Amino acid sequence: MKKRIALLMAMTLAATLFTACGTTQSNTPAPSASKEFSIAYPSYMQEAEGKQLTLPEKPEKIIALSNSAMQILVRCDVKPIAFRKAPDYIDFPDWVRELPVIETGMNTLDTEKVISMEPDLVIMGTHLKADYSQQLTDAGIPIYYTSEGPGIAYPEIKEEALSLARSFGSEALGKEIEGEFEAIETRMQEYRESTESKSAMILFGAPPSHQQTSKSYLGSILSMLPFENLSDTQIDVDLRMAPIDMEKLVTLDPEIIFAISPTTPNADDLKALYAQEFASNPQIWNTLQAVKNDRVIYLPNEYVTSKGIHIINSIGHLLDLLEEKSV
Repeated sequence: MKKRIALLMAMTLAATLFTACGTTQSNTPAPSASKEFSIAYPSYMQEAEGKQLTLPEKPEKIIALSNSAMQILVRCDVKPIAFRKAPDYIDFPDWVRELPVIETGMNTLDTEKVISMEPDLVIMGTHLKADYSQQLTDAGIPIYYTSEGPGIAYPEIKEEALSLARSFGSEALGKEIEGEFEAIETRMQEYRESTESKSAMILFGAPPSHQQTSKSYLGSILSMLPFENLSDTQIDVDLRMAPIDMEKLVTLDPEIIFAISPTTPNADDLKALYAQEFASNPQIWNTLQAVKNDRVIYLPNEYVTSKGIHIINSIGHLLDLLEEKSV
């Protein structure tokens, strides 16, 4: 009897241990997947900003102060909690224009409003970094920087757009947008191959005060078309913009002049301002073949600074205009 009781106790103990071990194994949590979210920087910004901005998880409360980034966020179906004032010429959906507006400019930013909204990410141009990044960082707000301004060239805009699309969207979206760039590049190539090359200059301001090289925003577009930028022969191309030397302008005598101004929204207003300048200084302007032959191309201010993937539309409109004028 004693042997039988001992055997029964041993079997009961074994069953208890087996059950306990089984329970312990089933309750051990599996390693969780990382929630980290990374936003890649284009190669030309990596020296200053690193390869990417990494966040502990995907941001849900984004303040977008960049037109170029906003266009990609829309394509990714990401809805920020605030935006800057949306330009009229970009075809944003209605909900974008209904977002709370953060007042911002080339040198201004309403940081109090930004901080009060408690975002988990702010996207803004590098031109605001020196004056405002520390305030946002001190408030514990991570920042992703975009490159904006008249000195951002086509290749840089394209690379940044693809980086944002693949970070916030997917590889498939990146390929889709890359295809859109390739389509407009094909149209530019066809225009270049069918049109005789001409000398050109880009005059900036109203009245014109600066000239731009082929590495400026508009200059980078024209460099892919049949135009030789004469400013490249006079100033350092990497400067992208420099004051005009009127005597050299007369000496260079470009066949085509492209006129842009940050303060003039549309081409007709810019043309009227240039007409006043031509009339006040006929001894200079009337000697230029571009003026005499009515080969001054007036452009709205969307051609002044980088506008993200809207550059594809801008190039299309420019090609339409050049074909219409048989330039």
